[in-house]
Order: sequence, then C-alpha cells, then structure tokens
Amino acid sequence: MRKKSRGKKALKKAARKRIGGRTRPAKDTAKNLPIFESPLQASEPILTDLPFSYGQTQLVLLVRDPYWAYSYWDFSHETWNWIRSLLKSDSRLKPVMRIHDLDQKNVFDLLISLEAKNWYLHLGIPDHRFMAELGLGDGNAKFHLIARSNEVRTPRDSPSDQIDAEWNDRDFTEIYRLSGGGDTGLSSPGSLFIPRQA
Repeated sequence: MRKKSRGKKALKKAARKRIGGRTRPAKDTAKNLPIFESPLQASEPILTDLPFSYGQTQLVLLVRDPYWAYSYWDFSHETWNWIRSLLKSDSRLKPVMRIHDLDQKNVFDLLISLEAKNWYLHLGIPDHRFMAELGLGDGNAKFHLIARSNEVRTPRDSPSDQIDAEWNDRDFTEIYRLSGGGDTGLSSPGSLFIPRQA
C-alpha cells in the first residue's frame, strides 16, 4: 500500500516540475502519450475576417437543376467605387441580374443585392442556353454593365429521346413509371419493394 501511495506522490511531483517556465506534460497511461494544454488563450482570435473583395471583377454562373442556376461575383476596389458613385448620382438605379435566354433570344431582369455576392436564379426553362449580366438598371433602357458571366445549359427535365437498342419501349416505360414517372417531389408512387424469389 505504501509503495502505491509513494508512486502516486512521485507522479504528482513530476507533473508539477517546470521545464522552461511551462508545466511538464502529464502522461496518458493508456496510450503513453503526453497531454498538453492548449496554447491558445480565449482572447486570441483563431480566424481572421475574410476580405470584402479579392480584387477581381467577375461573375460566374453554375447550373443547379433544370430550372435554377447559382451565381456568384466579386468586384475590384475600382469597380466597387464606380458602383457606389453611380448609385449616389442616380437614385433610380437598382442592382439587377440580366438573364439572357440564348436559345429563345429573350431577356429578363431579376432584382438582387450586390453585397450578397451570390444569388440563386430561377431560369424556368430546361434544356436551354443561358448567360447573365450583373449591372445597375432603372427598369427601362438604362443599364450599366458590371460583369458578364459564362454561358451555361440547363439539363433536360425528361428522359432522353435516345433509347438504346437493347431496351425496348415497353421496358423503358415500366422503369420510368416505377421510378415516379415524372411526378416531381413524390418518392416513387406506385412502386413497391418486392423481394426476389430464390
């Protein structure tokens, strides 16, 4: 009993020894690894704030699904100062995303917030090519272009009309029906799990 108590005292004493002004790390007996206290104090910041701009004016468009796209943008400091001066000089100007349907040659504007630096865009038409322009507009003819995006194509919202020769139309129709048959938002109505017979 005394030997065990002396061993515990020796361990406590070793843990209290200081090396270079710091407490010697205690040993984790299960893994025999040192356990260190975190060097970070609660008052020290771990992360710094992200910058408002990375210094390049650009607009990127990404397809999300057949009906929606996602856009994000950034400004150089010069562009941001130019935008602020335009907004001060003409109170009718609003930040807009001008969407170009390149297949139907249609154009429509969506109101956005410039400071958000990203926006989901409801394009509404599957299997079409789109391009976007970020700018300031007054709802009429006046439009100040800030940045132009890349071109994207929304995917189809229906099965392909190309059917492999190994699949006949009856098999394809049945598989499509069992998968939900185009009922958006439903989880395969009419399809049941049927275990295979051995």
